[in-house]
Amino acid sequence: MKNRLGNIIVVIVFIVIVGVCFYFIFNSSIKLGLDLQGGTQIILKPTESGAQQVTDEALDKAQLIILNRIDKLGISEPLVTRDFNRNIIVQLPGVDDPARAIEVIGKTAQLEFRIVESYDQNNNLVLGPTLLTGDKLVKAFAGYSQNGQIIVSMSFNDEGAKQFAKITTENVGKRLAIVLDGEVKSAPVIRQAITGGDAVIENIPTLEEAKDIALVLQTGALPVTLEIQESQTIGPTLGQDSLRQSIMAGIIGFILIAILMVALYRGLGAISILGLIVYVIIFWGILAGLKTALTLPGIAGIVLTIGIAVDANVLIFARIKEEMLKGKSKVASFTEGFRNALKAIIDSNITTLITAAALYRFGTGPIRGFAVTLAIGVLISLFTAVIFIRAILFLIVNSKAVTPGFIGVRIRPKTKEL
Repeated sequence: MKNRLGNIIVVIVFIVIVGVCFYFIFNSSIKLGLDLQGGTQIILKPTESGAQQVTDEALDKAQLIILNRIDKLGISEPLVTRDFNRNIIVQLPGVDDPARAIEVIGKTAQLEFRIVESYDQNNNLVLGPTLLTGDKLVKAFAGYSQNGQIIVSMSFNDEGAKQFAKITTENVGKRLAIVLDGEVKSAPVIRQAITGGDAVIENIPTLEEAKDIALVLQTGALPVTLEIQESQTIGPTLGQDSLRQSIMAGIIGFILIAILMVALYRGLGAISILGLIVYVIIFWGILAGLKTALTLPGIAGIVLTIGIAVDANVLIFARIKEEMLKGKSKVASFTEGFRNALKAIIDSNITTLITAAALYRFGTGPIRGFAVTLAIGVLISLFTAVIFIRAILFLIVNSKAVTPGFIGVRIRPKTKEL
């Protein structure tokens, strides 16, 4: 009775999960990747400025910083590469605000603290030498001051805190200019020495701009100056025809798998189809909830995991049939079948997850999209096969409808010996 109640609870939990996934499916739109939908392409040309030198190491670091900025903007499936002219090519699929993305990605984020020495004839600030730079920052975040003004708060590391304390101690009464990429963001008067290692940027018109400033400060300054050489909206490389063909391939694959499972395992095959439907709904709901950009390799990962999802059922059902052929009872056959298949299922799924992790770690762009969908599919398939399908089977195991024929087993009657 206790086990039956537990299985009922499992089924109810899955029904709730499916309901939540339906909500995300119908209330969230899945973005398509650059290969299916198109997007924005930005070409950034590195230029030498002052002591900066355009080296391969500097360009590698610049690519990593750009990727970090894109991640914080919430853009999925970005592709950041270099061409033969050492330009950095950034491809952003389906961005909602390409102008903001371009501004954040290309911002050098050179932060400087300089004392205001005087004013020129046009009342512009005349700044002294740079006393502290942004490489000493630990964190930066946007928010509001006690007066309700939009600010960016910054914290320095130990070395930066000591330098900032020295600057403010020696220049009490003077104005300290906070300069970002050559633009004076604020120039407050130093009222007293600041020893806590914190500073703020004021006079920011919008909270969104403050968040962008905090973002570029957190990800660090680019080691080279990048000029936006070209920015354009590009069309899909594969298009809607490929999307339709891929979805059709998935549907045909699903139907063929359903036919095969029913032919081999009869009633158990029908239950596996139910599990497969639940698997697809949960998978689609997660993609919709995460707002993941769907690329053609991503679709390939989804179609592939449909086969992986039913593979666990094949192992379980095959073991159940073996136990039934040995003459064991239905409950014993189901119990032993699950237990004997579980180790093989876990081992095969772990090896697939290791492959997906390697693809994600060393791949880029669409390859990472394939790795993500593959990993999500493996985890969901394991979840549905080991928990959901098991709960369904043990709820009906004592039913009169569950016969050897229902399981796909033909038990030949014993012949009498003469």
